[in-house]
Amino acid sequence: MSRPFLFAVGILAGCSLPSRTVVSSQPDIRLRLLENARQQDQEFPDGSAIKLTHFSYVGTLETLQGTVYVVDRRAVIAGMLAPRGLNVICFFDASEQFLGKVCYATSRPLWCENGKVYLFGAYDGGAISEDESCNVIDLSAGFSNMRFIHQKAYGSSGGIADP
Repeated sequence: MSRPFLFAVGILAGCSLPSRTVVSSQPDIRLRLLENARQQDQEFPDGSAIKLTHFSYVGTLETLQGTVYVVDRRAVIAGMLAPRGLNVICFFDASEQFLGKVCYATSRPLWCENGKVYLFGAYDGGAISEDESCNVIDLSAGFSNMRFIHQKAYGSSGGIADP
């Protein structure tokens, strides 16, 4: 047999081997954060008066105070003809302990980068500064030093004029 033939057979044999699936014994980060939020957030949706509709892991921030996990949580007030949403961005420390949250209406978190959470358009969760065009939550100095800023970022600033 020629070497090229043996090489081709070897490649085909390698491709047909079943792949190994690695199964972790720990639940994924979203499930662990969800359980901690249920236990530690006094205002977590109770399932009857307020229904949890969305709990998604957005990303991880590296800050001067350590790692911060970011989660988008949405809920609705039950029993209303037109259910009203209760949207918050939740923050957890490196030990996955609940740090706090920030409310929003439609400016959901999109991605995390360099200690910052980029939002869909301008932050609409309440008065935060004189600058109404803030589209970034900056936690680079840590959760306790959170700032709302404007940063031009494709996909986040969504037509917001530069100040």
